[in-house]
Amino acid sequence: KRAGGGNLSQGLSEKLFKLQRGLCPCCKNPLGHDFQLDHIVPLALGGSNTDDNIQLLRAVCNRQKHTKHPVDFMQSRGFLL
Repeated sequence: KRAGGGNLSQGLSEKLFKLQRGLCPCCKNPLGHDFQLDHIVPLALGGSNTDDNIQLLRAVCNRQKHTKHPVDFMQSRGFLL
């Protein structure tokens, strides 16, 4: 993850949990206890390891997203026509 450059802020998970109102942005379900930090634009696709490229996803959504581009992933779920 260091290859993406940048540093994540301490307390980022808590901040994002509040901003996202405890909901997964992909499926709109509660994050639950097993949420994961996700790079919105994956490091493999040139994304950065910075706060503005991180979101919280439910573990199942994060596994499904893997290294897909966020637009491609959401389109595969029926969003962003």
